Amino acid sequence: MLWMELTSESFDRAIEECGGLCLLPMGSIERHGPHLPIGCDTITVEAVVQRAAEEEPAVVFPALYFGQIAEARHQPGTVSLDHDLLLRLLRMTLSEIGRNGFRKIMIVNGHGGNNGLVSYLLFNMLQERHSYVVYEGGGGMLPADAKKWVEICGGKDGHAGIGETSMMMHLVPEAVHMEDFQDAQDAASRGWLKHLGSVQNSFCWYGDHPTHLAGDPRPAAAEKGRFLLEAGVRSLVKDIRAVKADDVSARLADDFYSAAERGGMPQD
Repeated sequence: MLWMELTSESFDRAIEECGGLCLLPMGSIERHGPHLPIGCDTITVEAVVQRAAEEEPAVVFPALYFGQIAEARHQPGTVSLDHDLLLRLLRMTLSEIGRNGFRKIMIVNGHGGNNGLVSYLLFNMLQERHSYVVYEGGGGMLPADAKKWVEICGGKDGHAGIGETSMMMHLVPEAVHMEDFQDAQDAASRGWLKHLGSVQNSFCWYGDHPTHLAGDPRPAAAEKGRFLLEAGVRSLVKDIRAVKADDVSARLADDFYSAAERGGMPQD
């Protein structure tokens, strides 16, 4: 069920039918090598979420295409919002979803650069009581699918490499321009900061992949993209069912906020 296609009259019924769960897809707008659309992450996560919600009912909020992508600000087409604004946007979006009656909200992240932001957001939510619980789900593959992907991948994968190119070939083939991919060596790590060892700074990704290409996409194929899409749906459906069945988190939330408000642990 797509939030944007519901009527006000059908909204309460939709919440009941999906067990009070809303899915919030989150992507980004960034360069994916020379051959893929800048909306790749958003296109992919939106497709996975919508298909999963058809199999296991949930209301799907419009995909958030504003993601944490400061590391690609030097590339044309990138949209990178101020991080304080981005966090506030996420918090207010969650608040509005909750105000409309949802008691469970799952963020489904389709962009690696959002990982730290979403992790921080979950801890940030602990600062005040909410009428809903926020989850993050949909990451990775089921073990059997992960094993099969290794078999069919056909090469070393990476950003804008085999996997993402295959997904775009399956979902929006007209947006893939393999003719613009000229140099496989462009995907190789530059290693400009390897002298730092395990030490990190803000330029670690830029120091390895300044053109935002980290994989050779030439073995990509639409059928591989179809497999990845179906694998993503299987993984997300499993997560949706787990969240729907979860009756512990809401109780823990109430215990936690009550204890925090009175400054002491709850009694067993």
